[in-house]
Amino acid sequence: MDIYRFNQLKKLLVDQLNLKVTAHLKVVKMSGGAIQENWLIQDNDFALVLRKNSEAAVSVSSDREQEYRLLSRLYQLGIKVPEPIYFKKAPNFLNSDFFIMQKINGVAEGHKLVRLADANIRKNITQDIGRSLASIHQVPLDDELTAFLPKPNKDEYLADKIHSFRVQLDLLQATNPILEYAISWMADNLPSIDELVLVHGDFRTGNIMIENNHISGILDWEFTQWGDRREDIGWFTAKCWRFGQNKNIAGGIGSYEDFSQAYTDVCGADVPKTELKFWHILSHVRWAIIAMQQSNRNDDMEIPSLELALTEFMVPKLEKNILDILGDKV
Repeated sequence: MDIYRFNQLKKLLVDQLNLKVTAHLKVVKMSGGAIQENWLIQDNDFALVLRKNSEAAVSVSSDREQEYRLLSRLYQLGIKVPEPIYFKKAPNFLNSDFFIMQKINGVAEGHKLVRLADANIRKNITQDIGRSLASIHQVPLDDELTAFLPKPNKDEYLADKIHSFRVQLDLLQATNPILEYAISWMADNLPSIDELVLVHGDFRTGNIMIENNHISGILDWEFTQWGDRREDIGWFTAKCWRFGQNKNIAGGIGSYEDFSQAYTDVCGADVPKTELKFWHILSHVRWAIIAMQQSNRNDDMEIPSLELALTEFMVPKLEKNILDILGDKV
């Protein structure tokens, strides 16, 4: 962040948030946040996170105003999210809509989490994750949420999502026969949808903050929508998010049985593992398309990102996983 933006941000902290700013104030771009930018704002008496649009956005993600309003409502309802405290619409000194939220303590590093040696700790975390996801899926449908997050037609939502995959793949102008076949397979094997719940949309270990072996917060709500609960469960348990710990279906951390039982204990809904095949294929197709979109974003950025440029190289592995799932090799 250049000196002009730094000084404007410092003025905002004092004038709008009534914070005491000292010479120790630091503003540092945080790692992660592959689609949006997150900046740590820290001084002696506070630690905040500023979240803004990246230079090149992914069209399927929400805007920052919608995410801010969603976090505000979820925080009111007691969901473990960062407390949002300020929103500013563009035009402004950052040339982007942005919001500021309290920083949550903990770490969200899935590749480390799956390698915890203590099986009991991993089991407890797995169960805590199951309970937390169930609490999200129990968020009530109310006018405050539907004002900016309209509920889709239950009977059309999934077919529309599959169609959007076709559109996004066409826009990428790439030849991907495995992804095209997987999309056709999904279109021919649509599961029945009993009800729509609030779906996080990116529920995985990289967005789950852990402190002292318990969940301290859930991050990155830019893909939140109303959908089938199995969409979140399938994403969390998909092979691409197990970091090589494939026997631990629940995010590479623990057993599906521990996760599922904790989930059911809170919300009453039972999702058998046998129902996940469709949702695992959907997860891999979706992640493959996002990976290619991320790589293409690099061309639109003033300062290229090696991380974004390399995401496309994950696609062959995702395609291999799709073939394994279609062959029932979970």
